[in-house]
Amino acid sequence: MTNVHLNDAVLNELAKVLEEDFPSILASFIHSSAKILASIPESLIKEDPEEFIMKIHSIKGSCRNIGAEHLAELCKHTEALAKSSQINEIDPTLTEIKSEFDTVKNALLAYQTQ
Repeated sequence: MTNVHLNDAVLNELAKVLEEDFPSILASFIHSSAKILASIPESLIKEDPEEFIMKIHSIKGSCRNIGAEHLAELCKHTEALAKSSQINEIDPTLTEIKSEFDTVKNALLAYQTQ
C-alpha cells in the first residue's frame, strides 16, 4: 500500500532486505537529510546553484531509496527550477520540503515501532 508520504511496499522490502541494519539506515537518512536541508539555504544565499543542485539531488535520491516519493517529487521540482536558472523562484526557506521531511521523519519513526 502506498500512502501520501511513504511507499509502504518500498519500505517493507527495504526492511526485509536490510534486516537488522534497517533501523540504522533510517536513522542515517533522517540525520543526513536534516543536515543537508539545514545547509541548503546557505547555497541560495551564496547564489551557488551548483552546490544547491547537488544537495537537493542528494536528498531526492535518498528519498526515492526509502519510498518517500512525495518528498522526492518536491525535491525534483526544486532541482528542475535550479537547473533551468530559475533559482529565484525557489522558496529560500524551503518550507514545503522541510514540512514534508518532518512528516516523513515522523512516519519513519512510527514505522520502526510497529
